[in-house]
Amino acid sequence: MWQELFEVVSGVEWLLTRAQMDPLGLVLDLEHAAKQKCEFGSLVRLSLSPSQQQQTLILHRTVKLMAQALRMDLQELQHDYRSVPSQLVGRLLAHESESTEMQGLLTKLREWEGPMPQGWWGKNSNKTKQTNEHKKNQKHKQTTRNQQKRK
Repeated sequence: MWQELFEVVSGVEWLLTRAQMDPLGLVLDLEHAAKQKCEFGSLVRLSLSPSQQQQTLILHRTVKLMAQALRMDLQELQHDYRSVPSQLVGRLLAHESESTEMQGLLTKLREWEGPMPQGWWGKNSNKTKQTNEHKKNQKHKQTTRNQQKRK
């Protein structure tokens, strides 16, 4: 059930909700999940095909890396739980090429627009981009009108 577990723990909303409740608890949950794989690894090997075993190992490694990354930033998480996506991206970026699962996780974290209108990256969200484009168009129209008046 590693695929199901990974889908839950890699969800941005779940990560944020869990970090808001208890940042250390989030780290411990991820570490516990990784430990279970180690303890029950022989049972998993008996019941899975080689490709499923490989997939399980990749998911396990990704969860383990998530736990390690968040543990390193635990003090920041206790200060502001909303830093989970940026902390994970910053710490896991070096592992992006390791698997499609890691790539998918990092893409999901990067695409999350965040609690602020400008997005957590400080980039404009689609809504803000549209507003900015509208303002730019209005400004251009005003400049054009002013130039025509001068003529």
